Amino acid sequence: MNDKVNLRLDKLNGEDANAVVASALQGSVASFTWDSGTTSPAATVAKQVPAFVLDNLYTQIKGCVLNTDGTVNYYLKATDWSLKDDGVTASVLTGADGNVMVEIPKFYFRTTFVGTVTTWEVSPVEVSGFTLHPAFILDGVEVEKRYYSAYDACVYDDSGAAYISGTNNDNNSAAVDTAADKLSSVKGVYPMVGLTRDEFRLLAAVNGTGWRQLDFYLWCAVGMLYAVEYQTFYSQDELGNGNTNSTYLVSSADQNDSPHTIAGFRDDVGNGSTTSANGQGTATKPGTVAMKYRGIENLFGNCLNLADAININVTATGNVHLANDNDRANYADNTATGHTLITSSLTTSSNNIQALLPLGPYFLAAATGGTSAQYVTDRHFGSATSNRVARVGGRASTGGDAGVFALDATDVSTSRSRTVGGRLAR
Repeated sequence: MNDKVNLRLDKLNGEDANAVVASALQGSVASFTWDSGTTSPAATVAKQVPAFVLDNLYTQIKGCVLNTDGTVNYYLKATDWSLKDDGVTASVLTGADGNVMVEIPKFYFRTTFVGTVTTWEVSPVEVSGFTLHPAFILDGVEVEKRYYSAYDACVYDDSGAAYISGTNNDNNSAAVDTAADKLSSVKGVYPMVGLTRDEFRLLAAVNGTGWRQLDFYLWCAVGMLYAVEYQTFYSQDELGNGNTNSTYLVSSADQNDSPHTIAGFRDDVGNGSTTSANGQGTATKPGTVAMKYRGIENLFGNCLNLADAININVTATGNVHLANDNDRANYADNTATGHTLITSSLTTSSNNIQALLPLGPYFLAAATGGTSAQYVTDRHFGSATSNRVARVGGRASTGGDAGVFALDATDVSTSRSRTVGGRLAR
């Protein structure tokens, strides 16, 4: 059982299958059980991730440099990204070798609801009763792996053959060519900000087939992995507060006016995660702090990340629609066409998340209340106005309300801000 990831438990037959399943479930499944009827963000009973799941799922989440065609150019050393995974050869993370991404292997999940108690379970193998996480359907096709950008996105300027950031501007539309420039994930560049969701979407697509900006499906998959691993929603307590305790000055072309941290600040953590100690920092401009989860730098904090494949309050208040088959061709703003309605009950209130909607793989707020150390801890920014987009994680000034599950649904699709960036995915 501990040898191979490709054992498919639900394909076994007969009495032997029952015995194997009964004995294997304890080792092939990791779970997180939480009661929204209590104020605690922690599991009702904390459970360790079994070695099989740790070895075949969590430790397989790893940094790499990805070619344009989606193949891996090379993996990075698990404990030090300045080196390739051979531990000897220097890596090149500044764009010449490709985009710096975090590879996430496909996994299966099950969610159960009993009153106020919810249990999320994950497994690297296809256990009976489990379903492939929808993040691993890409453009209508099942994929073995997804790729989450290691860093907040910058932009490759095709005309100038250079990588550019968004400085501290609220509107950077004039700085990019959405037909030729490429959304990128490289070390040593500040985040691009001040663009609309559609502009980020177009820049991501210039990279070629399969590339996109961060989709809501993938964001939820990473959130589920975090919760099961750490057995609590309180991500700032576990990973540090990251770059969340600064302030923004008025719009300015001077990067030194921005609190954002340059990409690659926590490459020393490699494929790992920060802690409450090394994920903490002080407010500076530019920023000098970042948190990291399993190689993903600034999963929360630094700048908000726009999430695609999701439209909020389209056709009616509280409605959430997701792009069918996670097909990039269906990504569009202010529409339900090519989308599926997953709930009509998203809360319109703004406060820390108190309860989640019973939506299986998706993390969306049913109710708000409490504090930044209670319940889900992270903030939902709600709206009753039509046609909203989703922005996730929290900005450099969000403070204790930022986190793995923070979501802002207050802005229209045409909004731009120096506090909001994008993220590359594949």
